[in-house]
Amino acid sequence: MIQLPPGAYRHATDRWGSFKRLSTTLPEGSIAVVDRRVARLHPTLLPALKARKPRAIIQLTGGEVAKTFEALEQVLVAGLSMPRSGTLIAIGGGTIGDVATVAAHLLKRGVRLVQVPTTLLAAVDSSLGGKGAVDVTVKGRVVKNPVGVFHYAEEAWLCPEFYASLSDTQRREGALEAWKMVACIDEALFRSYVRREPALERMVKDARRLKESVCAQDPYEQEGLRRVLNFGHTFGHVLESVSRFKLSHGDAVGLGMLCALDVGRAMGITPEDVASQVEDALHEGPGVLGRKRTAELLKRAKLNDVTALLSADKKAGRGGELRMVLITDIGNAVVRDVSEDVWRKLWPAWTRGVRP
Repeated sequence: MIQLPPGAYRHATDRWGSFKRLSTTLPEGSIAVVDRRVARLHPTLLPALKARKPRAIIQLTGGEVAKTFEALEQVLVAGLSMPRSGTLIAIGGGTIGDVATVAAHLLKRGVRLVQVPTTLLAAVDSSLGGKGAVDVTVKGRVVKNPVGVFHYAEEAWLCPEFYASLSDTQRREGALEAWKMVACIDEALFRSYVRREPALERMVKDARRLKESVCAQDPYEQEGLRRVLNFGHTFGHVLESVSRFKLSHGDAVGLGMLCALDVGRAMGITPEDVASQVEDALHEGPGVLGRKRTAELLKRAKLNDVTALLSADKKAGRGGELRMVLITDIGNAVVRDVSEDVWRKLWPAWTRGVRP
């Protein structure tokens, strides 16, 4: 068997089942990074881990506070005694997965990583694709994800009992990310979802399959193929920022998709009927927050601040031009440069909460 180097692309290996059953395969002497809230909600989690005699169990508070150098150092110190063949297991949402991915890449110049996503958003998106990052604070301002790695997980464990404790908001934001991929990549699946909303497990499997198909072609984001996964993220990140991160990431992406449909229509790239179909589906399926929510947030924002946020987007072109994923048809999307005057013309409608 050929040993892949640390960080190398690995085809997604998903295992479904209860955490108690899957954890019996965890090698002794592993280290675990666990979301405190998940451990509290699921009392059998820590005993199942301790039965495998781990070297350490590090509990972190989920959310952006987990993506600091302090938290990363805590994981690295706990893993100093790990052998090169050791395993780091990440149990939590996307932020826990992020810091654990960076730690797995750095420890012993790369150790085995197992992802156990406990939120629907992490299950359909962030636990797959090999990306991990931490935040940096510059002059009192948090810069998201400037320091990161690619380190693909050896396995992902999908444990349905973790999803049973999710709030309606957490379910909605995970579903929005799944619908995002379907709308951009798979027309037949989109039509199927419109006819009948999928069960949670089916949706997770579909989303992971679609994302894996893209990542396999562009594992390190060098070919531009993975950009299609950023549909809704451009203005979604703006809305997250102007809400001071009170708006969840998944809900922000949902509203960002509505903005992207408007931009596509304004540029003649997204046909009117396609935009209507996607917007209607996002309302009737996952339940995207309405345009009134976008208006509430943007009314409090200054245009100059929004321009600054867009220019700082890491997906911008070399010359600072705004690059957005725009839908050309159901199941098809392109990346296009968007001039400032295009989105500024849409601003009055966005701040009134109506479709331009």
